[in-house]
Amino acid sequence: MKEEDLIDLGFERTDVTKEESGGPNDWHYYTYDFTRDFALISCDSDEAAKEGWSVEFFDEGSSIKFKEYPKLKSLIALIEDAKV
Repeated sequence: MKEEDLIDLGFERTDVTKEESGGPNDWHYYTYDFTRDFALISCDSDEAAKEGWSVEFFDEGSSIKFKEYPKLKSLIALIEDAKV
């Protein structure tokens, strides 16, 4: 999956400076909030540079991971359609 795919799906970018993280460089990640308590989060830009972009449910851990744009797009459409 590409970074442009996340942007196309409506993910919001969060930038983190090296001063904020204490790391050697700036980085960023993306989130998609369905509700206040239910969201998706991407890997960070450093990991994406090595392995490509992936998305998980926030607070779920790494047991469910999406790496393919069509599947992620379908998931988002299904959940958005079910919101009350």
